[in-house]
Amino acid sequence: MRWKFIAGANPCGQAAVEFTLTFLLLIVIAWIPADFGLAFYSSQLAHNAAREGARIAAADSSLASGTISCTMPSCTGNILKETGARISSALLPAATISVNLEPDTAGNCNRMVTVTVSGTYNYFFYPLLRWFGVSESLKSTAITRQTRMRWEAQRGC
Repeated sequence: MRWKFIAGANPCGQAAVEFTLTFLLLIVIAWIPADFGLAFYSSQLAHNAAREGARIAAADSSLASGTISCTMPSCTGNILKETGARISSALLPAATISVNLEPDTAGNCNRMVTVTVSGTYNYFFYPLLRWFGVSESLKSTAITRQTRMRWEAQRGC
């Protein structure tokens, strides 16, 4: 079989260009749902961390009224460290954990402990899309998850 070439046209080069353009489009199509999936996964990690922290805090008889908080990774104390251990520092960098125990008022046998985990998920792919003229409004998203449980160490209840 004989190939007839037009001057200056190379079919091998054309295939490489088509493959490159198609491959870039496929990467964009595949990465956008993956990025949203990682954001959803990060919110689930934050929710699970808040729930586990509230479970530990609800059983802690030495917990004092008020709020304690820390920013990852410099958390100290059992509740904050255990809650922070359940958060991915790669997905939620500098996450904030706070534990709040309601004050002791006369006759209040339903004091609640609240654990809040909040952080910012930075999208990986969307900042790259600005090269194609897409707005940077989806650069990051705030994630906040909170869990409340009854504090079990209440006196006289």
